[in-house]
Amino acid sequence: MKKLVLFILFLLPIICYTQTKNSLSKILWDRVNRCYSLFVDEDGDGKPEFNKIDDSKNGYLQISGSWPTCGCSCTSTVGAYKNNIGEYVLLQSEQFVCNWENKISSNKELKDILPESFGIKDFIKEPINEKIDHPIFFVNFIIPRIGTDTRIKIELIPFGLKPDGDELICFEYKEEKGYSNCRSMYRIKDIASNVHDEKTLEYILNGNFDDISQDDKKIILETIGDDDSRFKSKEELQQTLIFLKKVYDIYIKIENTELILGWDKQKFFIKEKMGKPEKISFRKFLIKNKYWSPMC
Repeated sequence: MKKLVLFILFLLPIICYTQTKNSLSKILWDRVNRCYSLFVDEDGDGKPEFNKIDDSKNGYLQISGSWPTCGCSCTSTVGAYKNNIGEYVLLQSEQFVCNWENKISSNKELKDILPESFGIKDFIKEPINEKIDHPIFFVNFIIPRIGTDTRIKIELIPFGLKPDGDELICFEYKEEKGYSNCRSMYRIKDIASNVHDEKTLEYILNGNFDDISQDDKKIILETIGDDDSRFKSKEELQQTLIFLKKVYDIYIKIENTELILGWDKQKFFIKEKMGKPEKISFRKFLIKNKYWSPMC
């Protein structure tokens, strides 16, 4: 009997470990199912085609892949952080390319696990006078496979997308129905790329179209028309450029583009600030950033 008791006591930790490992694996796979469910069996072997890094035993899982016929793709990454009462706090990053979706989520309220009063102030110290009625920055999390230190990056949301929210940063954006009103926005990139006079953008901002050279006027007139892919008028073009100038004026105030977050078993805290934004002109800013456009 004594040997049996000792044997049971010996087995208990192994059983508990196995159950914990299996349950964590299931939790992680359940979490990525939205992306996983889109993959298809292309070679007829009964298994969907996709890539994976399954390190569930250490609390990390990443899957990625595409599917026919448009080549749409998704990536889903989830990490488990154990809190002070032994629960798993999950942090997930998802990208769905064809609907322009980028999302950070958790099984807890993000505000409860992020640093106290986390927001744009952690990246920008200067006063922000520009008034914008929706988020213009996305906070991207690079979930670690090893350890709990987590890198986050502030990124511009593609021009034309307008996520819900009254803060300048958000943790989710995606394409919504009715985006025909911003199909023309990418024409701004054409203008910035092709005009010859550096002052042309300033003339448009100020509504001084008569001061624009004839060569640059031709480029601008090509972006104005009746179809959804062009601006309806010079005034609409001007207002769009004024909005993007406000975004630029906020962007150039960024002091740190990245933060390292530590994990204290209850919530994250800012461990280090790093990354300096590239100082670029307004014109280069318009050329460099992503613009929303329809995908299949």
